[in-house]
This record gives sequence, structure tokens and C-alpha cells, in this order.
Amino acid sequence: MHFVVLLVVHFYLIDSSVLVVPVTEDAKPIERSRRENQDTCVALDEPLLETMLSLMKNQFGATSLYVRDIRSAMADLRNKVAELKETLQEDQAKNKTGELIPAVAVQQISDWADYTTADKAVDDNVNTPAITGSGRNLWYRYRFAKPEKVGIVKIINGKIDPVYYARLNGLRVVVMVSDVQRIGCHPNSLTTREGEGIDAQTYYIDCGGVEGVGVELNLDSTTELGAYLELRELKVYSA
Repeated sequence: MHFVVLLVVHFYLIDSSVLVVPVTEDAKPIERSRRENQDTCVALDEPLLETMLSLMKNQFGATSLYVRDIRSAMADLRNKVAELKETLQEDQAKNKTGELIPAVAVQQISDWADYTTADKAVDDNVNTPAITGSGRNLWYRYRFAKPEKVGIVKIINGKIDPVYYARLNGLRVVVMVSDVQRIGCHPNSLTTREGEGIDAQTYYIDCGGVEGVGVELNLDSTTELGAYLELRELKVYSA
């Protein structure tokens, strides 16, 4: 049981896919690695981790409920680490904005109303959002006057209140290399964060310098919040 507690209390992540835990010198089947000024630690892959949890249950008397709690705690931690990484990447993207690439034309799949047209997302007014009609496979296109290397895409969520901001969850941003070819930006799928207001609901997507004739935003949403693509403002910067 002490080993189980040790696993729960002391494990931490070095990336989103590798789990690291301190080990004792008698844990000979597991390869060790030593880092300067750190505890002896070991990288565990998922199959090995499952084997260890089974041993805890069978040899140390850990109940199925207890083992399940450990698995749940590790999954929660991995999710938190992924969120932190995305936040860090977004903070780094803020400092990489180049020159604004103006839109020569904007278009969206449909309009929710005659005052929510695509141009409302590029009018420098955060109080006039562009909103599509409800549906599947929603899109918004921002075209350049000539091919450009795309750096950062800045998006202000159309909904900044805690009830509806999750409508933008799962948004994908791609560079339109041509009328038919698309290359995805990072992150591949936007995860909306908690928080009200413009600052909290402003997102930065890194397109890594891919050259194209524009950018396209895609949203395939069937959530209970309703399937609408709503943008307060959209700005595209060169790499």
C-alpha cells in the first residue's frame, strides 16, 4: 500500500504522454535515469503502468475502486498538463505577431441575420460580431490580396459570457494554400477556456509561416449550445 501512496503523491509529467515517478533502488526491472539535482526517476509507458496497477491490486491488496481512483487522477493530471501547454504556446504566439495581413474579401457559409455578415468580424468593432446560421460544417474564409506567409491568427470569441463561450470549442484554423489545398495551424483544435470578457476569450493560433492565399475557420458543432460560428474580431498576421 505504501507504493500505491507513493505513486499517487509523487508522480509528475515530463510531457503529455510520459509519466514519471520516483523509484527505489530495488526496482530493478525498470530502467532508471538520473537528472542533475533531481530524484531518481523512471519513464513509464501505458502498458507498463497498467501492469503495475494490476500488481498493486493483486499483491498489495489495493481494491478495484482504489486503482480506478489512481487512473482517474492520472487522467485528470494529463488533461491539466495539456491545458497548461496550450496556454504556454498561446502566450508565446502573442509575441510572434508580425504585420497585419488585410483581408481583400471575407465570406461565411451563411448569415444568422443581415447585421451579422462576414465583414463584421473585420470591422475593428468588437461589438458587431459575424454570426453564421445554425448547421454542420460551418466555415469562415479570410482572403488575401496576394499569397502571404501566415504567422498568427487572432480570434475574439463571439460569445464572451460563461453560458455560451464554449460554442467555439473545437474550432479549426487552416491556411488556404490554394482553393482546394488546406494546411492546419496549431493547435489543431481550439479548446475554449473559462473566463468572461474580451481578454479571456481572445485566442492566438500559430500557422507557422505556411504560405497561402487566405485562412479558413471550420467548426463542426452539434452541441446542446447550438451550432453557430460567431466571431467578434479576426486578425491575421504575417510570419
